[in-house]
Amino acid sequence: MKSIAITYTPYLNRLNALFAAVIALSVFFYGVFLLEAVANAAKRTDAQKELSAITTHIGEMETGYLAATRDLTLDSVKAMGYVAPAGITTVLADGSMKALSENR
Repeated sequence: MKSIAITYTPYLNRLNALFAAVIALSVFFYGVFLLEAVANAAKRTDAQKELSAITTHIGEMETGYLAATRDLTLDSVKAMGYVAPAGITTVLADGSMKALSENR
């Protein structure tokens, strides 16, 4: 029985070193991935807060636009200096027209 134990003892030390290295590497990568997950969650929370702020700002701008357009009348527009167009012209283009470019 002693001869079998003596035969495999040199490999036992190498095997223990290999297992220790694998365990240490696993613990290291677990820590790295855990920190990355926490950082990702923090960034996602910040993005949700920013999205909420942007959505609120857009809502305020739409409310202001609707209030401004509701107050426009023909008399108030004429008072601002706008005039009705003299005429309306329709411009049609077909496939034979060439695009405007420097290459012609």
